[in-house]
Amino acid sequence: MAFMALPHSSAPTIQPQRTKSRENQALSLLKSTENRTFSLLRSIENHTFSLLQSCTTLDQLYQLHAHILKNGIHHSNFVITKFLSLSFELGCSELARQVFDDVPKSNTFCYNAMIKGLVQTNSHHEAIWVFMKMLNNGVPPNNYTFPFILKACFHLHAIEEGRAIHSLVFRSGFPSDVYVQTALIDFYVSCGLMDNACQVFDNMSQRDVVSWNIMLCGHVKHGDMFHAHKIFDEMPQRSLASWTAIIGGYVQNGNSFEALSLFQSMQLDGMIPDNMMLVTMLSACASLRSLEMGKWVHDYMDKNGFVIDVFAGTALIDMYAKCGSIEDARTVFNVIPERSVSCYNAMISGLAIHGLGNEAVRVFSEMESKGIEVDDITLIAILSACSHSGMVEEGCRHFNSMKEVHGIEPKMEHYGCMVDLLGRAGLFNEAVKLVKSMPFKADSVVLGTLASACQLHGNVELGENVMMELSDLDPLNGGVFVLKSNIYAAGGRWEEAARVRKLMKQRGIQKKPGCSSIEVNNALHEFTAGDDSHPRSEEIYAKLAELYKQIKSLEELQHFALDGC
Repeated sequence: MAFMALPHSSAPTIQPQRTKSRENQALSLLKSTENRTFSLLRSIENHTFSLLQSCTTLDQLYQLHAHILKNGIHHSNFVITKFLSLSFELGCSELARQVFDDVPKSNTFCYNAMIKGLVQTNSHHEAIWVFMKMLNNGVPPNNYTFPFILKACFHLHAIEEGRAIHSLVFRSGFPSDVYVQTALIDFYVSCGLMDNACQVFDNMSQRDVVSWNIMLCGHVKHGDMFHAHKIFDEMPQRSLASWTAIIGGYVQNGNSFEALSLFQSMQLDGMIPDNMMLVTMLSACASLRSLEMGKWVHDYMDKNGFVIDVFAGTALIDMYAKCGSIEDARTVFNVIPERSVSCYNAMISGLAIHGLGNEAVRVFSEMESKGIEVDDITLIAILSACSHSGMVEEGCRHFNSMKEVHGIEPKMEHYGCMVDLLGRAGLFNEAVKLVKSMPFKADSVVLGTLASACQLHGNVELGENVMMELSDLDPLNGGVFVLKSNIYAAGGRWEEAARVRKLMKQRGIQKKPGCSSIEVNNALHEFTAGDDSHPRSEEIYAKLAELYKQIKSLEELQHFALDGC
């Protein structure tokens, strides 16, 4: 009976089942624990992200940083991406750098947040370094990465690096992404590489209004209004920015007549102008001296609730002054609640144009008494006012105070105003002495101003010397020859005047034709000397011929009356 025991073979069949059961229980417990841990971490991450979204101060940011470290979620790219963006927004880039360096394994979104923040805080070199680190670590860039790194390249004028990124765009699989392609166009346009920008634009399979506008603005920026208008005409959809760009381009390039025409087309197209557009149109009206259109813009602003801020106020003052309505300019100036230096500059310049030197000096004094810092444009305006009003002593006082009182070095424009002031007063010795004392060589504007004063006072001797210098600067300028002829004529030396005109004809040199415009019934009509392109030119020339006959008849009648006496 001593051997009556369970068979030996029964042990192996029962024990593994018990072991397997225990292992399953352990695995189940472990999995349950992991799920609870993951769920807890996810809950902490979501809660932290929510706190970051409502964070508005640096103190809160630092508290959240401590919270992230305490709960061990510094490895969470989901949380860290938001933390980095917020750090840069609150101006704490150093904390962003510290947190970014502590992340064990950053993903694309985390790198993007870092690159974007560095670019926005002008740390462009560092942004490129982070981008290189991203590539070296095998983290793939996406369509959100390239626009910011291209912006960094532009600010550093790193053209070759930008071209390399252009190549990387193709290798990374974004050759047709509108967002990335638009960023490339913007990069090339900003760097002045319009040929490259056109190439990218032409190869785009899909374009949005932003890409069209960037190309439009690029041509405008480089003064190529032909291609700018071509792009504008081809645009399938035009935004207010499109109209502002093309109209502003024509104003900047001296074709306000075309700008005004486009503005009228914009209204017919149903586009509602904004404050910037209206300010641009006021500049066009000022250039064309179109008072009626300028008043219409002003009325439109009042009726539609536009605020007359510093920019609009300055534009209105400038427009009214240049269009001859200094009273309206005063009215606008007086109602601007907080006047900036630009408002004062526009008012002083307007008073100068109208020869109101004493009032310009009063406004200048008011500006100084209010502690508004004078700039070089202010001083050009007040010197011009003194010049137009013959206030020699006042002008000299302001010129001498530029460096001593305001810390501003006189520029060519300031010397030009002083030469005009002294020349108009017939103080040629002082004017010549001032020109010789200039720290730079006089340009054609300063010399032309002195020559005009010589013509005014009939100072042929000095005029000849000045004209020699002017001829050296610009030997083919027809205006120089005409001015020289006028100086001789003013001094009664008619033979020399005729000789200069004859020389112009022999050399084929022509003065640029004069251009004028007139506003009739809210419509502007532009005329150029010798041009007959106006649709009613035959009627106009016929009327001029009629007026000429009437003038001649009156002259003959006057002579007859005098002879009779």
